[in-house]
Amino acid sequence: MIICENLLLQNGGEVIEYRANECIVEEATHAKYYLQIIKGTAKMNSVHFDGKEYFYGLPFNGHCIAESYLFTDKKYPFSAIAISDCKIIRVERNQFIQLIENIPSLLVNLYAYTAERIHYKNLMLSTLGCVTSQERLTILLDYIKEFYTLNDTRPFIIPYTRQQLASLTGLTIESVIRTVKRMESRNLLSIVNGKIFY
Repeated sequence: MIICENLLLQNGGEVIEYRANECIVEEATHAKYYLQIIKGTAKMNSVHFDGKEYFYGLPFNGHCIAESYLFTDKKYPFSAIAISDCKIIRVERNQFIQLIENIPSLLVNLYAYTAERIHYKNLMLSTLGCVTSQERLTILLDYIKEFYTLNDTRPFIIPYTRQQLASLTGLTIESVIRTVKRMESRNLLSIVNGKIFY
């Protein structure tokens, strides 16, 4: 978790429950709250004019949602939607700013988390120059495995669907399916009961 849940609750935080597919943050609105997930998974997404969905991230237990927008007057360029039922602590913006002013070390934690997310975005931007879908998918799978396992070399079950991988890479689901099968035939990953082991 980014910030201790009890600390958030003691400083004006309240627990809000969202059902799967319910909107947590609406695109083109301003940030009003610091949001940290207690339980569940959300998707930060936008839908392009052609109907194609693009993911900015999939925060889950302990992660916060779009925290950097608390420090700007810019509007969210995406929505955040609950993928599963979620419990989220929310702290009103001014109360949250006061909390981090009172405990500056919290800002270091928040900055480290934001830096990790910027690293992910930079990795994904670097895939725009990739010639093949395999290069793009490999960069994402390497990042996911490193993030979840801290460089453990054992095979790891990728916790995302092929559609989610497509939305995270900007590829079509058909491209992801073909690429995963090709990578399996080259022993770069394995598929067991439909799950990708990488």
